[in-house]
Amino acid sequence: MPSYAPVAPALLPALLLGLAAVLALPGCANMERERKASALQASTNAYREALRWGYWRAAVELLHPDAREELDLEPLENIRVTSLEVVRPMSITPDGKALRLVQIDYVLEDEQRVKRVLDRQDWRWDDSLAAWLLHSGLPAF
Repeated sequence: MPSYAPVAPALLPALLLGLAAVLALPGCANMERERKASALQASTNAYREALRWGYWRAAVELLHPDAREELDLEPLENIRVTSLEVVRPMSITPDGKALRLVQIDYVLEDEQRVKRVLDRQDWRWDDSLAAWLLHSGLPAF
């Protein structure tokens, strides 16, 4: 029967710590994905509610700074969103992007006319802010 040399007692804690670190790596990656997915859900929910209730300034806060340039909110005061329905659900790509298609029904207050727009939302993860930002801008009402 072969005999194995015992591991030096001083090396055992380092060996166990290294093994634990290697085993935890996939778990950390999963936790990071889950954290980003949860943050995306929170951002899209906040954006949906801001549009639904006409909180345009709150919706703009979720936009990427490039999408905020030269944005005039005054015409949006004439719009009342009546429904938002996800047409194509979102999935997160490995490079930190998420696309979804949303159908938005709204009323032009001054004309009392119901309209519909398909909004292609391009969400991207920003590492510096640790947040999702909407790069596609506000819907084209």
